[in-house]
Amino acid sequence: MHPSQLLLDISTHALLHIEFKKLERHLSTADKNQLLVQFIKPVVKSSRFRAVKKTTKQWLLAGRRPNIDFEAFLGLEHASLVETCATDLHQFVNLIMRVESELKTKVQYSLAKDIDLDARFGDVLICVVDESLNASFDEDGLMTRTTQLLFIGDMARKDLFSDIVEQDAHFQAIVAYEDEQHLRIELLRC
Repeated sequence: MHPSQLLLDISTHALLHIEFKKLERHLSTADKNQLLVQFIKPVVKSSRFRAVKKTTKQWLLAGRRPNIDFEAFLGLEHASLVETCATDLHQFVNLIMRVESELKTKVQYSLAKDIDLDARFGDVLICVVDESLNASFDEDGLMTRTTQLLFIGDMARKDLFSDIVEQDAHFQAIVAYEDEQHLRIELLRC
């Protein structure tokens, strides 16, 4: 695997790790820094990641500095790496993260028949409607077939959701269904 791809995977996993930890309880910047340092430390010591040891060691040293937001630092590194070597799967995850951030919600993942229409995080329901990511993306992270995003919420947030998805240069969005409160978009690779 190319070193940039390894670094992208490490930073993605580290940021996901901290996101799951934040779901458990509120974390201060110092707590997040400590958790991220603990996550990256074994990577630096692992022979599997020898090709990226220098960079991950620099990350580790940065995370130990006082008065640094290591999560933000890794986020910037991640964004730079995404531009360098992102697969379709990484781009899809970034799109979902942008939607969650802009709409202050969490995106669900479900089959159409199993969607819980009452499980809203915030004022809207957004769901990736697919049997599994493995069905839409291959082992190299390339999109092999379309996937759908379902939005249920008010008109203003629906327009914002639509704008976010349509501004993404990596995927083409085709409206499969739309009314005042619902929008179902089919995403395919450009």
